[in-house]
Amino acid sequence: MPDDQYSIEARSLRVAGVASHDYWVLRGPDGKDMAELHGLATDRETNRAIPIGTDEKKHSLRVWHYVHDKEFAAEHGVKPTRETYIQEGQQHHTVLSGSKEDVLGRWNAAVAAKEPLNALDLNYPKYGFKVFSDTVNSNSAYRTLGEVMGVPVKDFGGVIEPGLDNRMTTPEEIEKLRNKDYPVLSSREPVAPREPEQGQLAQTDAGPATGAGALLAGARDGEAALGTAMRELQASAQGQEFAARAQAQAQAQTVADAGREPDAAQQAAARS
Repeated sequence: MPDDQYSIEARSLRVAGVASHDYWVLRGPDGKDMAELHGLATDRETNRAIPIGTDEKKHSLRVWHYVHDKEFAAEHGVKPTRETYIQEGQQHHTVLSGSKEDVLGRWNAAVAAKEPLNALDLNYPKYGFKVFSDTVNSNSAYRTLGEVMGVPVKDFGGVIEPGLDNRMTTPEEIEKLRNKDYPVLSSREPVAPREPEQGQLAQTDAGPATGAGALLAGARDGEAALGTAMRELQASAQGQEFAARAQAQAQAQTVADAGREPDAAQQAAARS
C-alpha cells in the first residue's frame, strides 16, 4: 500500500469457536489501526457495552466507535481508547485502499450514522441470535455500516455469521445516511463453499455432527436446518457452557459498573 493511502478492513472475531463477530477497522498510511466500528450488545441502564446480550429488555444493539489514534480522536471530539477487538490470527480483508479523503469520507459517514442508528434502540437478541424470526445483531450492524460506507461487506468463510443478511434499518434509510460523494463500490461478495474436514460439518463415520459441527452444517443446508441446529446447540453441553460463560461475564461487568462513577458523557446520555 502506498505511503499516502488509508484503508478500511473487515475483520472476524471468533465467538465460541464457531460463530463470528464481524467488525470494521480503519488503518492509516503506516498500516496502524486508527479506529474500529462495532455493533455491540449494550446495557440500557449503564450505557456500557457487554460481551453478549442475554436479556432483550435490558440490552440493546448499539454502534460503538473505538478510536485509537490521538489526532483522529481529537477530530471527533472524543478521547482515544485502548479498547480493541483486534487479535492475532483473525480473518481479515482490506475492502478499500485509497486517498485520505476517500477513505475518511466513507468512514466518517458511518461514524455519523452512529447516532441515528443507536436512537432506534433495537433489542439485542438473547445470546446473539433468534431462531424463529430475523436476527438483528452485531453482524447486522456490520453490514449496515458497510453499506453506509459503500464498501463490499466481506462474508467470512468457515464460521457462522448470524444476522449478516439483515440490517439495523431499511435500505432506503441507509441510502440517506450515505455520503453521496463516494459511490457504492460493490455488493457483498459470495463465499465459495468449503469441503468439510473429516469429522466436521456433516455425516461422518462417527454419525451426524453435533454442537458446533451441526451448526455449521445447518448454515450450509439452509434456514430450517440452521434453526434446528441452533436449538440443539443451545441445549448441548457446549452451548450451555458458552451461555454460562457469557452470563458470568455480564454479571462481572455489572459488578464492575457498580463500583464506577459514570463520566459526564454517560450522565448526559442517561438524562436524555
